[in-house]
Amino acid sequence: MENNGQPYPDPQFNPFQNIALAFSGGGYRAAAFSLGVLSYLENLELNGLPLTKHISYVSSTSGGTITNLLYTSAIHKGIPFDEFYEQTKTKLNGEDLLENVLTILNDDKCWEKEGDEKRRNLINAFAKVYDEMLFMGDTMEVYSNKKHVSKFEVCCNATEFYRGLTFRFKADGTKKWYQSIGNRYLKFDNAGIETFQKLKLADVLAASSCFPMGFEPIVYPEDFTYDDGEKGKLTSQELREAIVYEDYNEEKRHLSDAFMTNEEVHTKQPLQIRSFGLMDGGITDNQALKSLMLADENRRNKKKPNPFDLMIITDVSSYFMDYYEVPKQYEAKGWRGNNIDHYVKVLQKILKYPKRIQYLSLLIGIVCLAGGIVSENLYVRIPGLIISGIAIAFFTIMLIIRRWPVTREILRQPQSFDPLKIIRNALPVESFSDRIINKIIDYLKLSKLNVLEQMLKARITSVMSMVMDVNLKQVRRLIYEMFFDDKRWDNRRLPNFIYELSTFNHTSRYNRLHDKDRLGWKLTPEDKRLLCDDLDKVAVIAEKARTMGTTLWFDKEDQKNNQLANIIKTGQFTTCMNLLEYVIALERKAVDLNGQEDNVKRIKELLISDITNFKKDPGYLYT
Repeated sequence: MENNGQPYPDPQFNPFQNIALAFSGGGYRAAAFSLGVLSYLENLELNGLPLTKHISYVSSTSGGTITNLLYTSAIHKGIPFDEFYEQTKTKLNGEDLLENVLTILNDDKCWEKEGDEKRRNLINAFAKVYDEMLFMGDTMEVYSNKKHVSKFEVCCNATEFYRGLTFRFKADGTKKWYQSIGNRYLKFDNAGIETFQKLKLADVLAASSCFPMGFEPIVYPEDFTYDDGEKGKLTSQELREAIVYEDYNEEKRHLSDAFMTNEEVHTKQPLQIRSFGLMDGGITDNQALKSLMLADENRRNKKKPNPFDLMIITDVSSYFMDYYEVPKQYEAKGWRGNNIDHYVKVLQKILKYPKRIQYLSLLIGIVCLAGGIVSENLYVRIPGLIISGIAIAFFTIMLIIRRWPVTREILRQPQSFDPLKIIRNALPVESFSDRIINKIIDYLKLSKLNVLEQMLKARITSVMSMVMDVNLKQVRRLIYEMFFDDKRWDNRRLPNFIYELSTFNHTSRYNRLHDKDRLGWKLTPEDKRLLCDDLDKVAVIAEKARTMGTTLWFDKEDQKNNQLANIIKTGQFTTCMNLLEYVIALERKAVDLNGQEDNVKRIKELLISDITNFKKDPGYLYT
């Protein structure tokens, strides 16, 4: 019920009563850290109930979506927390998931199932394995089960490649229109909610965790189709009819309005689309924070549900960034000492005799194959078979080259072959004059390969840094700036960074806690003892957790170093420490607790007890 378009007054603050979580991206590191956070909240009690029972909203992106979907689907099915926790640890540990992905990717039968329009690629192979190993076929309809959880909202973030905005897969278990699943310009319409509930959790996870360069986009609707027989099916036509979008003429259409193929739509109806790509939610918001902020804003403008009393941002990324290191330029020796023009001339000479090269390679292949088969000496047999394989492969390639019209023309006039013409044709002529293009070509022809190698490496490494570091960290800064500058969330926000207690962050954290202006309140000697002393043991574990790479598996080296355990432990003791700092801050700032003083005091006692134990044994809660 709206308040005549006017926002309701600032809600009362009831500490710990209504909790929202945001799980960041970061592969299995994010999934394990989020699991550690949940396990600690399960351990912490308020009025006889674990704090997990006070959670009403979870937003996530990428790796955080793994834990989000596993946890929220489990509680909606009535699975006890301990069972969920043990199952998730088992599912995360090891390389089984990756091995199954590669097996499915190479199995023709897995891609020939009728009613399944998924393209054969890596992200869809992951989706199939997620469905089998993580979710056992569960769909978004699992959130319609209100037997065990009555008021709970889930949001999994992806990035759509139509407007370049966050696409939110949201569910509160109802079919109410105000859920706005998607975004302003691209969303499920009111009648499409039933179709949305048929989406597989595995496909939602694949869309949310489809990170750039590692994966190709997952395409809606084709890659969301399936046919599981009696268990259910979902067709591309249903999915198209469920989505409404606003084109660039501000007209609303359904994906199903365009009856042509995708290729025809692009040429004949450029404003219409039949499909769209989705990738990692971390492209637009790797902290899944903006969705949480919007959810709270929506709640503030309605009587129900209530706004959040505590917003915990669980984040395994950081502002740390490696400095740019200029790639080494090697000496102009060997192959690096020649220029492109030299190799073009060599290639032109070779191309004069294609038949001789072709049949010579066949002869070498036959001789080496015979020698490898006849000889009983392994040092002769193995190299012989390898060389024969290479030679016969080269013979086959030359055969194809001689028969393909384009290359056949080159072989007829090898002296006219100039690979740099390809570069000349590829350059955007409208942006460069002929004089500039010729200068570029001349420079490339005469430059030695050691120079070109260094130039190429410099461009690749700088682009990689821009995409994976600069862009993500800048978006992170902007969203956090919005979050921390908004006074509405004062005393309600709790940043929970994986690096907080690491050795790398020790000095920065110490300076923050001892700067009254930065902190907003002053530490007492007792506060300093609790928040700053005896952290050597936890710092070592946190540093190991912080430095794990962003992958979708724990390899043998990770297992050997107990990385899963290290990250879960870090999630536990970091959450404890940050909650302790939070309740101390409420006390020191004399915040109005709306009659909840006893509850906050009891929570603080539990936190002090736990942090004391964590300092002695960082894994004291880990099982």
